[in-house]
Amino acid sequence: MLRHFIRTLGLGVALLFVGLQTASATTSLYISDTEQAQLSTAVVVAKIQGSEVLPHDRYDTVMTRTELQIEEVLFGDAPSNVTIHQIGGTLGGQTVYVPGDAKFERGELCVLFLRKIEDRWFLTAMEQSKYLLTENSKFGPLMTRTLSHSLVTRNDKGELVNYEEPIRPPIKRLRVFRQQLSALLPTGGAR
Repeated sequence: MLRHFIRTLGLGVALLFVGLQTASATTSLYISDTEQAQLSTAVVVAKIQGSEVLPHDRYDTVMTRTELQIEEVLFGDAPSNVTIHQIGGTLGGQTVYVPGDAKFERGELCVLFLRKIEDRWFLTAMEQSKYLLTENSKFGPLMTRTLSHSLVTRNDKGELVNYEEPIRPPIKRLRVFRQQLSALLPTGGAR
């Protein structure tokens, strides 16, 4: 089942690159945090340092590189500084936007699911891979996420159906999330 999921995710990413310049909507497969962690090289708490937009070195488009300072590795392995690569940005009058990809602002503290492929780091599942981390005086650090693009999931029959985010997305406590990840065994992407 994990192999099928990885193939499906890979096909989705490949289709994304094919239609990159004209994309006006993106549909992705919703995956749980557990599945995403197991597909990731690392799950981290990171502070966003800054971004730069430049021509993509492999495709006829632009890319954004965002510098991360890793505050804590929650699962897997990552160095203290990571640069993530994303398709998109504005450069020389050309704007490329990939619906459903995460956006970052300097100074944000986030929980991120990251995957290293060859020598580059990427978000494992676009905006699903970013939780904003905020401090709460009563509950400690809280993780929140807003999913803005079209997600699908599989029903009991294995058919793809629209994923419907709860009206009030759940807020997770970082302490509880740490415990959940500590129970996982590395597979797939985590090395």
